[in-house]
Amino acid sequence: MATKPDTRTQLIDATIAAITQGGEGAVRVSAIASEAGVKEPSVYHFFKNREALVEAAHIERYRRSYAEFLKPFETVTHMSDNQEDFEQAIRKILTLIYLPERAEVRSVRMSVMGAAQTNPSIALAIAEANHEVSAYLAEVVKFAQNKGWFTKDLDAMAVAYWVLGQIKGRVMAEMNPTKVDLDAWTKVSIEAVVAILKHQGPEGAQS
Repeated sequence: MATKPDTRTQLIDATIAAITQGGEGAVRVSAIASEAGVKEPSVYHFFKNREALVEAAHIERYRRSYAEFLKPFETVTHMSDNQEDFEQAIRKILTLIYLPERAEVRSVRMSVMGAAQTNPSIALAIAEANHEVSAYLAEVVKFAQNKGWFTKDLDAMAVAYWVLGQIKGRVMAEMNPTKVDLDAWTKVSIEAVVAILKHQGPEGAQS
């Protein structure tokens, strides 16, 4: 039986729903409190003001947009027995990440990053979230490096940030679907990531 989310989480969930439906302007504290099943003063027990509630919602939206694929990414790649398996795992995960139905998730990320440009608190939280995600991906890269499937000539964290940038870059193509073949974009991105994974440094790290 699923555990009911705590009050703070319910308030954030309700705020996320409001932002998704009508933007920040749709966030009314009284309505958020009602949706979470509490009285309006209770909201201020968790958040200093409406702005703090909106900030928390933006940050949580961003974190959730990555959470669902991080663990599967690690699991699938760590199940690889050789370099070919690892490469196929990377291709499979990226193909799933780039599915058209995930366009809204990518749009959410860009929306929150836009909000971060004028809000230092959100900017700091997003920078930390980006680093957490990149650190997670860097461990996958290090796993492959230790197996000899990926050159140690490239910094694992730098590779992770670059891959994250590839994922975010999909939004540019999705903004012009009539002018760019999205399937072709996906192929280019995946091949670029795989090419990096096959990179041979001076040490000749691949086996």
